Amino acid sequence: MEHRAPQPTDSVQWARIERRRKALIWGGAVLCAVVALVAFGWLLFGRANAPTGTAPYIPIPGTDATIGAVPAETSASAGATASPSGASTSSAGETPGQPGVSAACMIAYRRAGKLCIARPDGSGEVVVVSSAEGAFALSPDARTLAYVDATARVLVLLDVASGKRAEVGPASLDRPAWSPDSVWCAYTGAGSQSGVRRVSADGSGGTALFAGTSPSVSADGVAVAGVRTNADGSSAVVVYRAGKAAVLAVGAYVVDVAAGSDRVYYAVAADDLAEAEIRAMSFSGGGRVVLKSGPQAGARASFHDLCLSSDGARLAYAEVGDDGYSRLFALNAADGGALVPLSVRRDDYPLCWGCDGRLYFIEGNAWQGEATKLMGVRGDGTGRVVVVEGAGR
Repeated sequence: MEHRAPQPTDSVQWARIERRRKALIWGGAVLCAVVALVAFGWLLFGRANAPTGTAPYIPIPGTDATIGAVPAETSASAGATASPSGASTSSAGETPGQPGVSAACMIAYRRAGKLCIARPDGSGEVVVVSSAEGAFALSPDARTLAYVDATARVLVLLDVASGKRAEVGPASLDRPAWSPDSVWCAYTGAGSQSGVRRVSADGSGGTALFAGTSPSVSADGVAVAGVRTNADGSSAVVVYRAGKAAVLAVGAYVVDVAAGSDRVYYAVAADDLAEAEIRAMSFSGGGRVVLKSGPQAGARASFHDLCLSSDGARLAYAEVGDDGYSRLFALNAADGGALVPLSVRRDDYPLCWGCDGRLYFIEGNAWQGEATKLMGVRGDGTGRVVVVEGAGR
């Protein structure tokens, strides 16, 4: 075989080799880019749309996530400030009635001339309606606010989620009392509709129950109790159940009542012969007992704002003096034992028990220009906390 010596590569061949090399380099670069784009797209879209199982998303309690997308804007008339917990104040459009919002446990209070609702820790505050003074009560399911503005003197039932109002009729400034299922409330009417009345949550079905004031609904919704004042100045306790009203004479001037599951609690004022007392009796008037006799203050005072816990175990009340001071206490509803102070000063005004087992009250005398705040405390006097600065009743 003839052996040929290698020939040197001429310039034309070198040019051809260089073109192939560059083509291979560019082709590899394009291929790498395409692979990278495909991989990135899979990570971005493919994995995001992949099934994630059935485990629900559970937001951390106390964060904005539990109340949905609440905007940061605040009501100028409410001070345009966030609540002390840091949650923003929203308009009535963002409410616990919206999807994804838990309304199982809320409280109502007044702040800067507005009625507001919030969680028991003060977060998620929602401004519901303007009302500088008057009586109010939030339904247990937090869907309906019943209020009587001090100027209009008309009971209004306000749907918290939609803002829809139902004006029921003339009413006094007694605090409305809700049934435990939030289906209806009792209130004290006025004028031609005076007396304790009942109305459905949507404002329909209004009916008179009995002549009296200061309604209280039992925890099971079976009974409504109230106070009747007679023309001669005497008074009695009235218990309405099974469609009938029983007038129970007590031989004293009744100041306030609270309905239990099987008996009624009532406070009587002091007179020249006896001190102020908190008493209890059955719905038929039997089994009468004295749970508390005489105020802790050692001065002339009366018992007001009787409020029974939802489980019926503890009865809270306020000692109110002639100068308007108020101190809060709680005792065992069964026997009057385990008396404990719930407040540490003389200017505290109860709003009643919350759904978390705490008593909520306003501390501070607004009439004397003091700063006020919404407080919470357990029934045994422990766990006293500030909930909302600047809140009132």
